[in-house]
Amino acid sequence: MTKKKAGKAKEKTGSKSSAKIRIRPLRPTDIEAIMRLHRELGWNPAFQSDGSTLRQRLAALITEETALLLVAEINGKVGGYIHGQTMTYLLFAGSEMMISEVFVRDKFRDKGVGKALMIAMEAEAAKQKCFRISVMNSRQRESYKRNFYPSQGYDERDQTAVFSKRLDWG
Repeated sequence: MTKKKAGKAKEKTGSKSSAKIRIRPLRPTDIEAIMRLHRELGWNPAFQSDGSTLRQRLAALITEETALLLVAEINGKVGGYIHGQTMTYLLFAGSEMMISEVFVRDKFRDKGVGKALMIAMEAEAAKQKCFRISVMNSRQRESYKRNFYPSQGYDERDQTAVFSKRLDWG
């Protein structure tokens, strides 16, 4: 299923708020809101102030069949977003949904926004017949420290190490 067909808008009422949370596919018109969110949280200072870096990355992701980008809209404003990517393995039957980004504005934390984004991504992964959904999360992140993912039913894989190496291809 492509992103354009994915994630019919769903409304959820946050557990600690009366505001309606609407989950929908991220649109190019959301770039400014996503940039504000990143700046508010102190992420990606390398993004150009004119949005060109984010626009280029978003344009590339929107065309990828395996990418899924959803936003949480609260009272018409983007309150957070999630980015997942499906990966197919040689050794396993089916695909895995890998969540690499979940960002929620400070003022919408603890109001069910992150949970609604996770539920929407899980539903999409199930539709795509993924055998597993995983999240990359730094142990230094606030979400890790307050056990957000375990509270959503995710287990930290103690038997698996993730190694990375930065490549200079430019």
